[in-house]
Amino acid sequence: MSEEKIDELEKKKQELEGELNKIQGELDNSIDQVREDVSSSLSPKNIIRKHPLPIVGASALIGFLLGHKRRSSTTSTDKGGDFSGALLSELKRLATRKAINFATDYVENILEEKAEEHLSSSNGAQEE
Repeated sequence: MSEEKIDELEKKKQELEGELNKIQGELDNSIDQVREDVSSSLSPKNIIRKHPLPIVGASALIGFLLGHKRRSSTTSTDKGGDFSGALLSELKRLATRKAINFATDYVENILEEKAEEHLSSSNGAQEE
């Protein structure tokens, strides 16, 4: 009789361990999914894709302010000032190029999506 109880307890123990392993696996999957969701939603690329116009506007404003500040302040004529001015100018040029490339890619993607929607809707109308 005691052997039956021991066997029953061992069986219950194994069932509980199985349930715990299952719960652990589900928790691990949930944590991984939350981690992926948070990292993708906070990714700079995704933020720029969701809000391209405000980002481009802010970039242009920052570039204007930096350029305006540079012009309005008195510049030193030593080589260090020339180097920092050239560096700042190059950074502004690169930022402008990146912003234009991003805006162009964004518009191209929108146009491609619209074209695909139009083609799929016109193909559906022809099939009927």
